[in-house]
Amino acid sequence: MKNKSFSFTHPGHKRRVNEDSFYVNDEKGLWVVCDGMGGHEEGLFASSLATDSFSALELNSTFNDNVERILQTIHFIKQQLDKKVYTLDINDFVGTTLILLYIKDGKALCISAGDSRCYILRNDKLSLVNKDHTRDVIDAKQETRSVLTNAIFAPGDINIDIKKFTINKNDVFLLCSDGLYSYLNIKEIKHAMNLAFEGRGLNLLKTSVLSQDADDNLTGAMICVL
Repeated sequence: MKNKSFSFTHPGHKRRVNEDSFYVNDEKGLWVVCDGMGGHEEGLFASSLATDSFSALELNSTFNDNVERILQTIHFIKQQLDKKVYTLDINDFVGTTLILLYIKDGKALCISAGDSRCYILRNDKLSLVNKDHTRDVIDAKQETRSVLTNAIFAPGDINIDIKKFTINKNDVFLLCSDGLYSYLNIKEIKHAMNLAFEGRGLNLLKTSVLSQDADDNLTGAMICVL
């Protein structure tokens, strides 16, 4: 089986800086979406550090060995974030969400931290591969909002969700930051993913969100298993 992906990132309508970052490599079988946090410069540093680190990663061994290399890379990213916080003497945290998909020899790995998501469309059934690391809180205006409970950040410990599974021909995956899926419903996402093999699906989602407020950065990668 081979893979073909489509990807994009956009700052949205209200953010001056795009703190999202992504890395896609169909031949390597690796796709990553990150949403940085900790202020404009620090958030962009964190998300770019993550995607640049995976870009430099060689995956030329077995599936299990490559999984270990991916995990080692996550620990490297965490170490670099720790150094950043120590150097700048930051009182707050610096970090990034992470949603990662790796495919090799009919096997798949999904790693997540934060509220970026991985959807799968299989046999016309849409489901989430990972779960959000969030909780609902009531703010000063007595409005309910979601806050992150986990990410790849410093200071703090690494706490990631790891899921391994098999893939099927014609599976479609969508990796995305919350700036994309927050403006979409399940029917819209499923309809777009059904158009993935035509190359129109991801652009349909992008156009839909940008026709609305789009007050956050938005990033997506749609992967087709051929």
